[in-house]
Amino acid sequence: LGDPNKFDFDTPEHMKNAVINEMHRYNGYGDSEGIPELRQAIVKREKEKNNIDLEVGDVLVTNGTSEAILMLYGALLNPGDEILVPGPVYPPYVGLAKFFDGNPVAFRTIEEENWVPDVDDIRKKITRKTKAIVLINPSNPTGAFYDKKTLQKIGDIAAEHDLIFISDEIYDTMVFEGTHFSPSFIKDIPVVSLNGASKAYLATGWRVGWLMFRDYN
Repeated sequence: LGDPNKFDFDTPEHMKNAVINEMHRYNGYGDSEGIPELRQAIVKREKEKNNIDLEVGDVLVTNGTSEAILMLYGALLNPGDEILVPGPVYPPYVGLAKFFDGNPVAFRTIEEENWVPDVDDIRKKITRKTKAIVLINPSNPTGAFYDKKTLQKIGDIAAEHDLIFISDEIYDTMVFEGTHFSPSFIKDIPVVSLNGASKAYLATGWRVGWLMFRDYN
């Protein structure tokens, strides 16, 4: 289910108390793109963790990462457009593409090699209708963890074919060996990253996600 709170974990007390205190202050609508203080905190987090320079305007807060996928696909996909997704993949990356009359195309991940993406298969699956490549790192549902070299290979393909790299990083701090990298270190492609409070911050029921847009540098 991807819900750590069903398995003897709980949202930290200081987070609960912060929400309770805020409820005593204000309970109306916030900014449609997200509360500015939250967006600024996300900018700060990405700078400290991934050394990525973002502006507040590069961040969009959403109702969980599922709405982030919905909004991203709605902006990106026209009927008949294709989007490359890992096989297997978190189901909304398939279902929501179909919702917009797009075509999710699965590329192979190699189970015998810890589910590493088959780069040759990615190349074979690209057509003139392909708009983007999706990667979840660490992966849902396989648990695979992709290193910097793997991200660079996929980024090179995206650059070669003028594709967007969509990087789902919701599990980015749940890495026990090695270092997590965002593909935003790749300087010649547009990267859209997704993240949220549900996994690493044990706040699945809060429905807080965000999109981050990193254009060409």
